[in-house]
Amino acid sequence: MVSRYVKRLFVSLALIFVTSLFVYAEKPVQATATDMPSLSPRDKVFSRYMQEIEKAYQCIAANKPFQISFYNYIVKEEDTLFHIAARCSIPYEEIALLNGIQSSDTPIYGKVLTIPNAPGLFIPEKPSSAIGTLVKKRLYAPNSESCYNIKGEIFQYSPQERLTPTERAFFLDATLRMPLEDSVLTSHFGMRTSPITGDMKFHKGIDLAAPEGTDVFSCKSGIVANAAHDNIYGKFIVLDHDNNTQSIYAHLSKILVEKGQIVHGGTVIGKVGTTGASTGPHLHFEIRVNGAAQDPRRLLPVL
Repeated sequence: MVSRYVKRLFVSLALIFVTSLFVYAEKPVQATATDMPSLSPRDKVFSRYMQEIEKAYQCIAANKPFQISFYNYIVKEEDTLFHIAARCSIPYEEIALLNGIQSSDTPIYGKVLTIPNAPGLFIPEKPSSAIGTLVKKRLYAPNSESCYNIKGEIFQYSPQERLTPTERAFFLDATLRMPLEDSVLTSHFGMRTSPITGDMKFHKGIDLAAPEGTDVFSCKSGIVANAAHDNIYGKFIVLDHDNNTQSIYAHLSKILVEKGQIVHGGTVIGKVGTTGASTGPHLHFEIRVNGAAQDPRRLLPVL
């Protein structure tokens, strides 16, 4: 009789414990933020913030608990991400992840930034940027105790983490490169007579003629969104970049990357070919922003 009672009690306590874990995991700390008008030591709010950030560094070094709080700051015209991070004594990547900043060249003037009073990384549950996706894949742990609800988005806080060299290079790569070292522009962006059908058709990219087998370089750091073959593009690669930008490389003879792979700007990702609807060896190259094709000549440094 006693053993049966003990078993029931044990099961009840276990259920309560497991249920409490799920309830805790579903209820991250609801963060509120204090407005911080300026980043000047003369500002009382900023002065208080600096005292808190100093204490946070001391607590982290001593492995002691501390209270995290948040501040809202409206970016001024003269501010940059790096300037704000330096003034606040926290890593720039922490601000970027917490505020969904896509890359180092993302415009932030006029944006309301949420700034924490402690260094580390805030890892997004639902990333809104490519760098956020990379960091989540590496660090996010479900049911972590250090979770915060910030403006309706869930973040996991890790005081000891920083970006890896690969993630840092990805975030800082802000320039576009030519996808071929040497080529001849044979077809422009816009309406043209199709060399295949003879009909007038909108050309969503540019054609760069080069010998078959010529190296094709990624124009910027990105993640391989697709690497496949179809009847029109032949062998093709699609790279996802920051700021909702994609680059497309078509008619390749060889694909040297795989879907989901991270590539740096200037990486050889394929070889020039004449696969698909093509009349000769060349690279069909596109840039799309928010899904809409853009004229690459306006964005590339040479054309």
